[in-house]
Amino acid sequence: MPGLIPFPGMDQGSPWLPGTRRSWLRWRMLKSFGKASGFLVAAVASMVIAAVVVGMFAPAWASRDGQPWPVMAVGASLILGVTALCLRLERRGWATVGLRPGWAWLRQFALGLFIGAGLVGGLAWLLMLGGGLYWQPNRPFTTGLMLSGTTYFGFAVLVEELVFRGYALRRLAEGIGEVKAIVVMAALFGGYHVLSIGSSMSVKSGGSELVWTAVGPLAGAIVFGVAALRTGGIALPLGLHLSWNWTQWHFFTFPGDDNPIGLWNPIVTARYADHPAVFRVGYLSAMTVALLVVLALTRKKQGFRAPTLGVAGLG
Repeated sequence: MPGLIPFPGMDQGSPWLPGTRRSWLRWRMLKSFGKASGFLVAAVASMVIAAVVVGMFAPAWASRDGQPWPVMAVGASLILGVTALCLRLERRGWATVGLRPGWAWLRQFALGLFIGAGLVGGLAWLLMLGGGLYWQPNRPFTTGLMLSGTTYFGFAVLVEELVFRGYALRRLAEGIGEVKAIVVMAALFGGYHVLSIGSSMSVKSGGSELVWTAVGPLAGAIVFGVAALRTGGIALPLGLHLSWNWTQWHFFTFPGDDNPIGLWNPIVTARYADHPAVFRVGYLSAMTVALLVVLALTRKKQGFRAPTLGVAGLG
């Protein structure tokens, strides 16, 4: 067909072939948004189905400690199935969404666990030195709660990484570039946390607490997104995310939070009882350190970095 300019990656079998680079890029962006949106809708449906199925058939002991890990386990399985279906339709492999386990994958996951635990532990230590917090042993904490809580966090983080740092992030990156894709998915991640914990009275009251409910996870999502795209997989962000959440559970879960208190009961000193800004600044500082560490570990000319998606963005 005369007058058409074939660009790299143009779908020659499409019934509509754009004639200019600008129109082709717009078409590519729309296709990426369509694929990502379709996946996200299917992921939401998967979690709804998981909640219904578990609610109907799971035994009572599965959630006796208040940790709905069966819902997350079934949801993760369904979302993996959705991912597999999307990849099959596109004739792509699991490696294109960062899901090809091996020794390198396990090393990145272990490194993420180490970094996440170190950051939370360091933040707790600095807050203690600054006179903001101290801890008392949580004596009612049980081995059963440790097992169910750890299982819950494992599957919950897997669900979030599959949804926000898996297929959808990579399809968006192909259409709009890595940086914009990370920002879009981070904003969705922040919004998701507002919806998921919006029943909390502190959140329903609005104000800075409501804003922080979105901003805190958004900052973390930027770190996890950069880690996902610069390594070409979800192992590093999965380790970071899981270790951060699990360690935070034991050091920074307060009465009234969604999760039961972990091994240690945090006590805020009177000096900072009405001044949460210091804790938020500490969190953002820790996330900044995490981002710098990820960028250093995944810099170019270093074997740790996996092949990128071939789109402009993170260098």
